[in-house]
Amino acid sequence: MDFLDPRKHRKHMIRLVIGYVLIGLGILVATVILLYQAYGFGLGKDGQVVQNGLVFVSSQPGDAQILLDGKEYKDTTNTRLQLAEGTYKLDIKRKDYRTWQRTVNVTGGSVVRYDYPLLIPNNLTATPLKNFSSLPGLATQSPDRRWLLTQQVGSTQVFEVHDLGDPKAVTEDVTALSLPDSVISSPDSDGQSWQLTEWSTDNRHAVLQHAFAGGTEYILVDRTDAAKTVNLTKTLKLNPGQVLSLHDKKFDKYYLSDPSAKTVSSVDLDDPATVTPELTNVLAFKSYGQDILLYATETDAPAGKVLTMLKDGDVTYKIRDHAAGGPYLLDLAQYDGDWYVAVGSSVDNKVYVFRNPQAVRKTGKIQNLVPVQVLRVTAPNYLAFSSNTRFVMIENATSFAIFDAETDKNYTYATSQPLDAPQSHAVWMDGHRVSYVSGGKLVIFDYDNINMQTLSAASPNFLPFFDRDYRNLYSITPPTSATGQSILTQTNLLTPTDQ
Repeated sequence: MDFLDPRKHRKHMIRLVIGYVLIGLGILVATVILLYQAYGFGLGKDGQVVQNGLVFVSSQPGDAQILLDGKEYKDTTNTRLQLAEGTYKLDIKRKDYRTWQRTVNVTGGSVVRYDYPLLIPNNLTATPLKNFSSLPGLATQSPDRRWLLTQQVGSTQVFEVHDLGDPKAVTEDVTALSLPDSVISSPDSDGQSWQLTEWSTDNRHAVLQHAFAGGTEYILVDRTDAAKTVNLTKTLKLNPGQVLSLHDKKFDKYYLSDPSAKTVSSVDLDDPATVTPELTNVLAFKSYGQDILLYATETDAPAGKVLTMLKDGDVTYKIRDHAAGGPYLLDLAQYDGDWYVAVGSSVDNKVYVFRNPQAVRKTGKIQNLVPVQVLRVTAPNYLAFSSNTRFVMIENATSFAIFDAETDKNYTYATSQPLDAPQSHAVWMDGHRVSYVSGGKLVIFDYDNINMQTLSAASPNFLPFFDRDYRNLYSITPPTSATGQSILTQTNLLTPTDQ
């Protein structure tokens, strides 16, 4: 009986311990290898240890060919690429579409996402949907990109609502919206015009500014029911010169600013008699959510300067002082859990971008906020965050400066194609692309001036409208010189194979 032999028992225990040690070492080595692989480490072609990075590549439409430095990658979009550190030329190709390309810098252990490439067909065909005897006075799209509101040509107060949710029924299922005479001032007078003030995020209500011979007024339009039209100027008893804007993007709550008195107050449509003072000595302001106000003021400012302040509920923080002289550029947004505040003025030729200024101020340790980026453009006249709030842009004509909150990078450039009048600035097309009309056609390009594309004919009076999935583009063409007619067109951004 071997288990009673001490020598054999000892050898058995030694073998058992060695086995456990080897198993433990194997588990440890496997864990280390997996951990290193998780952090992107691997073996290069020369046998040296290198750290890889992950690059996620998607496209619309998908299943597009991926080329790295001209060589076809084994997978198509949408996919994940594990690449060694370095710089690559990335091309995304699909038959009958224009190639999307850019230079990609991969850092070991990093994760980079290119989930926004939009492939444009080589050949675009604009299909006429509706003829206008002249250019409509107003055309505007709801924030969810489903509803298109156009003013009926030849009428001062009749609008048409088009549902872009079904490309086949854009002009078949049209609702006529005739605003009541009792609500509109001077409905029969000449020289009337309309322009959009703001859409509510309910995608149902829009505030329009109506100009007529006797002045201007704000009209709240319910696209589903003309009988619910409200003359906000009369209901809220606005003084001449007062400017109205939505409070928290709600159709029944408003901020009223008075440029001459330099005041801002708030009011609820359900209780128009109760006006709540919010700010005094205000030169410009921007609101966010229910109780955040970013504003420029002369109060306590050094000579020749103005202060930008942030009022967050009951607490007010100083952001920065800068040169006096408007227009003042102010905006704020949240991205990936962080607050970004952008402030500046046209005379300063720059805009300062701050990250989480409220948190910094609450520590009480820093007297002067340090911006994460300074955007520089000569006499900028426009400031806006992209729809995904990752980017903030300032602009003057074809000069742009854009900050990327995800990478902390700054891009400054001038585009080659001028803006057609009467456009005063470009706009964000989506979360990554900028657009404007040049030479009578829509121009789009990535945030860093890459992949510029020219699309369909469009009037600069109304930037073209995309449907929810960016599968169709709707444009109102410029009036023809011969007849003065304009056309509402539909351009499919997918080839027949992909539709």
